[in-house]
Amino acid sequence: MNLGRHIKSIDEVLASIREALSDAGQGLERGEDRTWRIEEAFVTMRILLETAGLPAALRTFEEIEAVARDNWAATETDEFGEPFYRWGGKLYRYINAVEATFGLPKDTSVTKDVVQILRATQYSITDKSCFQHSPASETEVHARVEAVLRCVFPDLLHKPSIAKQIKNFQPDTGLPSIGTLIEYKFMADHGEEKRIADEVLADTRGYASNEWKRFIYVIYETKRIKPEGQWRQLLRDSGVKSDTEIIVISGEEPKGQPAPKKSARSLPVAGGTS
Repeated sequence: MNLGRHIKSIDEVLASIREALSDAGQGLERGEDRTWRIEEAFVTMRILLETAGLPAALRTFEEIEAVARDNWAATETDEFGEPFYRWGGKLYRYINAVEATFGLPKDTSVTKDVVQILRATQYSITDKSCFQHSPASETEVHARVEAVLRCVFPDLLHKPSIAKQIKNFQPDTGLPSIGTLIEYKFMADHGEEKRIADEVLADTRGYASNEWKRFIYVIYETKRIKPEGQWRQLLRDSGVKSDTEIIVISGEEPKGQPAPKKSARSLPVAGGTS
């Protein structure tokens, strides 16, 4: 049977599998049983391997799935003592293998486009014609930026699970097709720079993954506090690799805008007051 255009691309299928595993992982963190999402991810991968015509890989995968059915909720702990689902971790190996064989290349040219998009979100997330007020919290920045990114990256993951957890760190946004994690920081007052710098350095040190190749930190300032160049210099001086980028966007009105003209009534009258 030729389904033609009705068949999803491999990238779309892998994105749906990642989404299912991410949902299951978030359930584990909250004490909610979403192990059915792991089973769903396995079924989807099995169908993908069969459709792709990979009989040897399919047979091996079916053997793993048969064992997993006995206990979808089995967990293991990472080096920090944080639990994760055992079978989700094993499924990520197949995701990476299929992606390496059929998926889109994870190159830096696409990442540069992401940086440009993130910079441009300053205008949309603070647009008074769309929102009554500028973002008032990290959560609002997160939601508004993701709304923009979803238009470009349909595989976007909200709060994605990562195979190797970093203690006290869960990324806000994941873009699997380009192996990029995005984290948002909200800064309203002078003096918060040190806290944010410490958080960024703690997140990036010692992290390595075959799945996620790049970090982008989006720092939202309610007013101009610390120039982006100083943040980048901090990363380099701290020995953070070039796979980590910091972008600063601000809710402050861009400088250089002409001041609103005064009405005739507000102009001073010679010899008297307005």
